[in-house]
Amino acid sequence: MNVTVMTLARYYARKAVLHNLGYRALREMESAELTRLAAYYLDSHPEIIERAAKKVSRDPALRRMAERHEPKRLTRASA
Repeated sequence: MNVTVMTLARYYARKAVLHNLGYRALREMESAELTRLAAYYLDSHPEIIERAAKKVSRDPALRRMAERHEPKRLTRASA
């Protein structure tokens, strides 16, 4: 999975967790705990990755960023 898509998906998951807990919870919990909850939420809601992939494919700036982060493929000429 592309780094840009996964970063956006983690962002969406984090926002969803904050929305569900209430934004006041942000002041009351450690960042690591919020990250763990967001990862669990993302595992439980794979449609978030699809949403992020659609956003990346539609947004020219995100698409360029995703293309920059694609792994370089070796060819026989460059190997």
